[in-house]
Amino acid sequence: MLAQTDDLDAPSDVTAKPLSPTSVEIDWRGSRDVDSYVIKVGDDRALTSAVTTTVPAATGTSTTLSDLVATTPGGERYYRIDAVRDGKVRSSRTASFSMMPDAIRGFEVQDVTAGGVKVRWKETANARQFDITMARDEAFTEKATTVRTVEGGTELVAKGLKPATKYWIKIRPVNGDQLGPFTGALSFRTMVRETSFKIATWNVCSEACSGYEGRAAVMADFLDANEVDIFGLQEAGGVRVGAVTDRIFSGHSREFVRAEGGAKARYVFYRPALFEQLDGGSFDIGDGRDTTWAKFRVTASKREFYYVDVHLDNGKGKADDARRAGEMKRMLATMAFINTDGTPMIYAGDFNSGVHRDQDTPGVMMRTAGLANTELLTQSVENAGINTGHTFSTEVLDSGAHIDHIWVTPEFEVDSWKQLVRITNGRYTTPVVSDHNAVSAVVALDVQQKSLGKETPTTTLDGLSAPLPAASGPTPPLG
Repeated sequence: MLAQTDDLDAPSDVTAKPLSPTSVEIDWRGSRDVDSYVIKVGDDRALTSAVTTTVPAATGTSTTLSDLVATTPGGERYYRIDAVRDGKVRSSRTASFSMMPDAIRGFEVQDVTAGGVKVRWKETANARQFDITMARDEAFTEKATTVRTVEGGTELVAKGLKPATKYWIKIRPVNGDQLGPFTGALSFRTMVRETSFKIATWNVCSEACSGYEGRAAVMADFLDANEVDIFGLQEAGGVRVGAVTDRIFSGHSREFVRAEGGAKARYVFYRPALFEQLDGGSFDIGDGRDTTWAKFRVTASKREFYYVDVHLDNGKGKADDARRAGEMKRMLATMAFINTDGTPMIYAGDFNSGVHRDQDTPGVMMRTAGLANTELLTQSVENAGINTGHTFSTEVLDSGAHIDHIWVTPEFEVDSWKQLVRITNGRYTTPVVSDHNAVSAVVALDVQQKSLGKETPTTTLDGLSAPLPAASGPTPPLG
């Protein structure tokens, strides 16, 4: 006796195995006494515009669809198998799969600078993202780095590379859990660095902390010994001790000069041998705080830039973050009014905020304004695990909390980042000179050339054959 239609079972154990950019094999466990199976494949879970294929029950419980349409970019496909008997239908669960991405074509190196590269390729069917591997040897064993783009596209801009160095690079397309083949490796050599200079920023706690004159002398010598070329100070003293700051931090073997325009505890010092000051000033940003700025020309390359000395309100709560957001808004708006021609910019100082905080609105606003944190633009990073803020104890706090930062616009290339610390046998060297450490970065503004543009957002790839991991923070650059 034939089974009753109300005993019709739904197909189960449905699987999909992508075979090519336009084909997939679909398998399932069959139902009893059915006439046929209807396979539906579409771009949405409701299968509103699905491709439909009917398979007679006698044919089996597997079929290959060979005429699916590839898409650019890729995406999830959804499918379902219906068992049909005497006009009655029982459906399997709706499942999803990703089509196999096509091979990448037209991969080429388009442009190279001393610290970066731009590569391009043609649009790739079914590709949502791309894996990029770069190394310093053709076998991809020396300093190999692999990242995955956050989005699709047809180009990659990578920065933070070592100048005058040969690299090899290859990429592959990614569509969910489907990985296409790597391209052949291309080689390129970064250009020779024409000019670079070391920026630093330091909250020196002049008036709020005791013994400033003695501490300042140690700090000034420390900046000199670390071969800093231009630096900004916060809490450097107003009317009462500003002259002390000017006297102690000026000169030395680097022949530092204080930039004109600094006031109210924010001062910028620079080396006239490397820079010519073109302009400078100071303005109020609210909450009793101000910002100092100075405009310079690099003597060697004739490139111009602004150095903005930042000190935002402190505190860890939502109200404190909101105050910093208001200060940032006024600072960015005023600098946009001053810098009307897109001159490169450095914002350096004590932001009293960082990614370790529950809210880091200043960081969000800097990124929205098109700037990047120098710490994330190079693989040459030192002392990143040490907190930039601390106490006058000799204990070294090492949770990686950074509230002092150097941000730059895309015109800058960053060769290295370093937190400058005075440590002896694992503890701060006495005298402890401030409740902050200095932060430095070696950056470059070479002779004007076509910009590579913004660095392509990527995330670290945990293993060459692994799916995309959850992003846990900014990704170190390739190189």
